Amino acid sequence: MNAYLELLVGILLAVVGIAMLVVPQLSIFREDVKTVILGVIPIVVLLAAAVFLMIGVSDVREKGEEELESGTEKNRG
Repeated sequence: MNAYLELLVGILLAVVGIAMLVVPQLSIFREDVKTVILGVIPIVVLLAAAVFLMIGVSDVREKGEEELESGTEKNRG
C-alpha cells in the first residue's frame, strides 16, 4: 500500500477513535472501554513477562552451551 495512504488511514482511525471517546452520548461505551482496558492490562503484562522469561531462559541456555563447548575445547588442547 502507498505510504501516504497508510498514514492517512492511520490518522483517520485515530480521529474516529478519539471522537468516539469524546462524544457525550457514548458514556456507556466509555465505561465498557474502561472495563475492557482494566481486564486487558494484566493479560498484556503477563504476556510481556512470558516473553522476557523465554528470552532470558534462551540466553542462559545459550551461555551454558558456550561454556560447555569452551570447557571441552580446553580439555582437548
